[in-house]
Amino acid sequence: MSTKPRFAFLSKDGILRLHDEEHASQHGKHVQTSLTDDESGYPVVEGQGVVYYAYEDNAYVKGNKGDGQLIPTPLVLKQLAAELL
Repeated sequence: MSTKPRFAFLSKDGILRLHDEEHASQHGKHVQTSLTDDESGYPVVEGQGVVYYAYEDNAYVKGNKGDGQLIPTPLVLKQLAAELL
């Protein structure tokens, strides 16, 4: 988890990721966020890294759509993704 400002972007697969501005800008549209990220660059919501597939509007914890637990999409992630779509 980083304490530097984080910027959200969508990967080519539509997965919401966070990184520093330099890296995020390489992916095109990006926005600054107050969210923090886990060691893999996924946003942390309520203490857990969340893999959010913006095009499908599905969110997972403890893994991704192949092996994670599907959860109701946190509103903060929907709002952030809406700024990027």
